[in-house]
Amino acid sequence: MRVNILVVMAILGGCSSCNDKIRPRSDAKVLPGPDQAPKSDVALVDGKPQPQGWVVMALENFESTSLPAASWSPDSYPDDGPFSDIGFYHLSRGITPPQAHRISAPFGAQGWLTVESYTRDQGRKLDQMVSIVNDPAGGTNKVLRLTSPAHTDATVIRPSQPLPARYRISLRVGYPSFGDGNPSGSNGYDSGDETEEPWGQGDSTLENGFYWLSILDAVPRPHNNLWIHHHRKVVFDSDNHHPPWMEIWDGSSFVSSGVHPIMMFAVDGAGKGDALTGKPFISYSAGQWQPSGEIRAVDAYKPSTWYGVTVERSGDSYTMQVTGDSQFGGKQTYSATIDARQRCVWHYNNDPLQSGDPCVDTGYYPELDSTFPHWPAGQGWPDYFMIGDPHANYYEGFVYYDDIKLEVWQGS
Repeated sequence: MRVNILVVMAILGGCSSCNDKIRPRSDAKVLPGPDQAPKSDVALVDGKPQPQGWVVMALENFESTSLPAASWSPDSYPDDGPFSDIGFYHLSRGITPPQAHRISAPFGAQGWLTVESYTRDQGRKLDQMVSIVNDPAGGTNKVLRLTSPAHTDATVIRPSQPLPARYRISLRVGYPSFGDGNPSGSNGYDSGDETEEPWGQGDSTLENGFYWLSILDAVPRPHNNLWIHHHRKVVFDSDNHHPPWMEIWDGSSFVSSGVHPIMMFAVDGAGKGDALTGKPFISYSAGQWQPSGEIRAVDAYKPSTWYGVTVERSGDSYTMQVTGDSQFGGKQTYSATIDARQRCVWHYNNDPLQSGDPCVDTGYYPELDSTFPHWPAGQGWPDYFMIGDPHANYYEGFVYYDDIKLEVWQGS
């Protein structure tokens, strides 16, 4: 039986470089820091001792939550950058988006989470795309199921406000059915002739997957697949594909495979990149960060399995961790930390960088122009987390999530 956990909710406060962020309440429960016992020395504020540790700010376990009873609205296609659905990149090619419908609604305690869904089928019901159901592992536990019935459907879950400067976001994800990378099958798609139109003409069935947990530099929402390529910071991702364009570590060597990869990567803001894929990956695999541009998975997932994933930000470092029973490594934890400032992880800075900073890059893709520099000085990017399927022209299937927890650090 699951133990009920007190949810310590956030209140909103100002920030010098972005919109309102989540801040802890003064009466929030303090937990010990990662891999350490409670400290005997405590910080002093106005001469009063302040405990140090992780504060549980928000927790959603779906046991008593109701999803919003929201209705579809005609999609106005938000213009959030040159690669958005009506952005410069596509409009300059004469590409206009199709008629579609969108829902964006808060849910959870005090609306700390937002669900946003996209469909081109007005007859689609929201509960066909997002629902609270019994745990597929059995028992009475309630979990969230995200479904993309068609490759032109998409749903993401995000925080309703940007993340604070230091945070830890963790959740469970499992039992995915988003293809298998098998070239002899449909890779999880219904008809087998799905394409990435209108933003491209490629075969969508060559790739199918979902995002376990990602940190983005902009408000996460369903878009064409190119948009997210240019807004990721650090990512847990799975893309089942054929023919394989990546390698998976099998415990002794890298094998070419697109079957159920667990991709654990940061985005290299100092790399060259291109308009179609964005900046290159710095993948974590075989116990270390791989050279920039080497697309490698840490392991492969088992479909009927739950996994725990965590992204923690402390200062300019990100720590990523995944725990569970994987295909090659068995039951274990993969964990890695990357210095985002040193490695110029894409748009890691919440606050503006000064001109001359090593990560500043005033270059731009040839398909755009100088009004869209890669990484200008004087601009900061907040962190948002995202789970689900953000692609309005790729991915078809379903996946489950549970126990979404946000913590922040209290103390020095």
